Amino acid sequence: MHRHGCYWRYEDPDILSERAERIQRYRHPACGRTFSVLPPHRLPYRLVRVERLEAYFDCRAGIQTQGLDPPPGVLEAGCLERAWSCLLARVEILKEAFGQLIWKPVSEATSLWKGLRQVINSVPKMLCFLSKHHFISLLANYLCLRPPD
Repeated sequence: MHRHGCYWRYEDPDILSERAERIQRYRHPACGRTFSVLPPHRLPYRLVRVERLEAYFDCRAGIQTQGLDPPPGVLEAGCLERAWSCLLARVEILKEAFGQLIWKPVSEATSLWKGLRQVINSVPKMLCFLSKHHFISLLANYLCLRPPD
């Protein structure tokens, strides 16, 4: 892999002009594909931080009773709601990917999330497991995770 450049990613979805962080990109010389290396607090293709996503999903699943602090702004609330919708659509895929790691029966997103939080407990660890063993991600099957042909 060779360093290929970088791009800037906003830290707060509701204040897009404020602060941004630098994300490094790399290029694989054999296949020509480029890859971004995200810090552990970042999600692929999502503006929200991992901690906020975890807290929001915990609220939706009934693990945590109090809402996000501070409450999400309009843009962040939309991002979080779309992320939950993606999780709803991927229950069967994720249930199959995590298999016997989740020991409770899973029928919908709430039970899936509760099982994942009990077994793996953090989104970065979930993402690492999914990309390493199944070449998928939590909220979508991204092209960058597929092995080259």
